[in-house]
Amino acid sequence: MRIHSRILLAVCFLVIVFSGCQAPQEPVTQESEEVFYPSAPSIPRLQFLKFISSSEDLGPQLKKKGGFESFIVGAEEKKTESISKPYGIALDDGKLYVCDVAQKMIRVLDLENRTFGYMTKDRRLANPVNIHVNKGLKFVSDTVAEAVFVFGKDDQLKAILGKELNIKPVDVAVRGNRCYVADMASNRVVVIDINTDQELLRMGTDGDGPGGIALIGGLALDAEENVYATDKALARVTKFDKEGIFQMSFGKMGDGIYDFARPKGITIDKAGRLWIVDAAPQVTKVYDAQGQLLMFFGFPGPLPGSQNLPVTVIIDDDHVDLFKEYAAADAQIESLVLVSNQYGQKINVYGFGKFPTEEKRRADEAALSPGLLNDDQGQPEDQPEVQPEVQPEDQPVEDLQQDTDAPVSLTVF
Repeated sequence: MRIHSRILLAVCFLVIVFSGCQAPQEPVTQESEEVFYPSAPSIPRLQFLKFISSSEDLGPQLKKKGGFESFIVGAEEKKTESISKPYGIALDDGKLYVCDVAQKMIRVLDLENRTFGYMTKDRRLANPVNIHVNKGLKFVSDTVAEAVFVFGKDDQLKAILGKELNIKPVDVAVRGNRCYVADMASNRVVVIDINTDQELLRMGTDGDGPGGIALIGGLALDAEENVYATDKALARVTKFDKEGIFQMSFGKMGDGIYDFARPKGITIDKAGRLWIVDAAPQVTKVYDAQGQLLMFFGFPGPLPGSQNLPVTVIIDDDHVDLFKEYAAADAQIESLVLVSNQYGQKINVYGFGKFPTEEKRRADEAALSPGLLNDDQGQPEDQPEVQPEVQPEDQPVEDLQQDTDAPVSLTVF
């Protein structure tokens, strides 16, 4: 009897331990609830449209077998394919490219034909972490292969850049004949001539002074070819001109919404606004060119629009029509905003624009109950608890825990 009691006790202990270790599950179906940012009563500028995690999220394939063919060979068994651990993303010519660092390949999600495949299984790709598409050419940064791979429109390998430069490229951007690389080995922005594979210059210095970069995360170029690099250790963004001369930096380590905890991915829209992923508090923040915070969205959790270990953000103006069906009534979507999330294995898709119906609803509510809204204007009703970040396999691990304070009202652009 005593032995049976001990066995039962041991089984109960194991059940408790393993159930406690299980991560909360992501929703398996798309939510129909409309989610807007910023929160009421501020004017909404962003709507969460949907997430993409597997082939099922693309919808039924448009190209199907004919009736006679299905009768002869039988109906194809539907196979669900999923993204394992997304990092870098790019959207071009109706296709969403996803760097899946767990599977060491680049997934290709054809949004128009609703197919789910991969770009290449070239064994020279060891850890493709980011991708940039320029005029049909795909530039893939690989931290383990220590090079930038260039694939043509036919997805065939055309060139390998930087193999002799002792770099570990974690991000890549291209403008003209220049390939800009966020190099983890030197914590510099390395500029490579695409035609000659020669290094042109390096941007950044040692230390935390002006122009210093301690742990580079991502990079982006503006219309004037100024370079912006995120720094995960110094918790700031540093700007250089095209010749590598330091211009400015903004941000500091802190637990408030105006501070950074671990900035990673960065992109710049056509208006010059900076969209930056802050991975530790799990939000994406929007800044003007002077480094003034304009808006933020995300926060961790299971709710629609939540971000779970986000790493990369991109802006797209050419594929809005592919997601219009998910937008609110009367929505005027100007751009798509896509954020990759390593936890939950998903790509969040948001629409940036104007939402007359939602704006009118908020105005009506404010008119009916002004006293309830004025006290907390511009603040979220519930500030979720910030979860500690789980580092991706290719990144250095640092102990970092942050709590995020409730923000004050922000400028709505």
